[in-house]
Amino acid sequence: MTECIEASRTAGPLHAAVVYDSDDTLLAGAAPFVRDGLDRGEAIFAVVPAPVQRVLRSVLGGDGDQVHWREPGLAHRRTGEAYEDCRVFLAAQHASDRPTRLLTGNDLDDTEPDRLDAYLRYEAASTAVFRPFGFPWVCLYDRRLHPPRLVDHVGEVHPQLLLPSGRPVDSPEYVDPARYLETHGGPLSAVPDPATLDVQIGTPGELRVIRHRLRDYASSLDHRPCAAERVAMAAHEVIGNALLHGRPPGRVRAWRSADVLHVRVDDRGAGTGIATAGYGPPATSTSPGMGLWVARQLADVVHTRTDPAEGTAVELQFR
Repeated sequence: MTECIEASRTAGPLHAAVVYDSDDTLLAGAAPFVRDGLDRGEAIFAVVPAPVQRVLRSVLGGDGDQVHWREPGLAHRRTGEAYEDCRVFLAAQHASDRPTRLLTGNDLDDTEPDRLDAYLRYEAASTAVFRPFGFPWVCLYDRRLHPPRLVDHVGEVHPQLLLPSGRPVDSPEYVDPARYLETHGGPLSAVPDPATLDVQIGTPGELRVIRHRLRDYASSLDHRPCAAERVAMAAHEVIGNALLHGRPPGRVRAWRSADVLHVRVDDRGAGTGIATAGYGPPATSTSPGMGLWVARQLADVVHTRTDPAEGTAVELQFR
C-alpha cells in the first residue's frame, strides 16, 4: 500500500476529527455534519457508542431515524478486522454510486495502550486508503473517555479538525500518512529473557515446524482452535516475509504478558516499506504486502521497527 499512502499527500475529501469534552461541544461539532448530509439526501452511517447516539438524536428529532446507527464494538473486535469491514462497506457504496458520509467514534480506553497506538496508525492510513471513495468522514474523540495518549495526537492523523461551529479547518499538526506510519511503527514490547519460545529459522523448509510449535503454544493459553490457528496463520505470513524479503536467519520469539500473547519475528534486512504495507488488500494474492495485510486482519496489534544496525522486527499481539 505504499503507493496509495504516498498519494494521500494531496488534498482529498474531508477526514476530520471532533475533540469534545461535553455533550454541548459534541453537538456543536458533529450535528451540523450529520444535518448537512441529511439535507443533501446522502446516506449517513454513524458508528458510534450508544451515549453519542442519544445525544445526537436529541437534536435530530424524527430525522434521526434516517441515520444508520451502529455500535463500534472496538473493545471486543480486532482493529484491523473492523477497519477492513469499513473499507469494504465504503467500496460497495462507491460502486453503487450512493452518496455517503461516515461518522465514527471508538470505545477504546487507556487499559490497552498498544491498541491505542495501533488505532492511530489506522486513522493515518485511512486517509490514503479510503480517499479514492470520495466520502466525507468525521471521527469523534471524547476527552472524558479517551486518554491523552490518543486524544493528544488526533491532529497528526486527521487532515482537518472541526471547530465548535462545525466548520472544518486544516490541522496544523497533520503528518502525511506515509511519514506518520514510518515514524510510529511501535513501540515494540520488551522481550523477556528467556522467552517461552525462541527459535531461529533460515529456510522455508523450517517454517512448517515453527508454525506447529506456535500453534501448540497458543493452544496452551487459549483452548479455542480458531484462536490458536489465528496466531499460527499470522505468524506464518510474517515469518515468510522475513525469509523472502529479509536477510536470514530470522529469529522467532513468543511469550505471554498478562492476557496478551506476543510473537516477534526479527531478521537482518532493511524492511523497506514494511511500516506502510498491509493497510489495504494488494491487487492480487501475489502482490507485495499480502502477508502483512493478512497478519493485520488476524492480530490485535502489529508493531514494526526498522533499524540500519538492528534490522527489521515485527511484533504481533493477540489478546
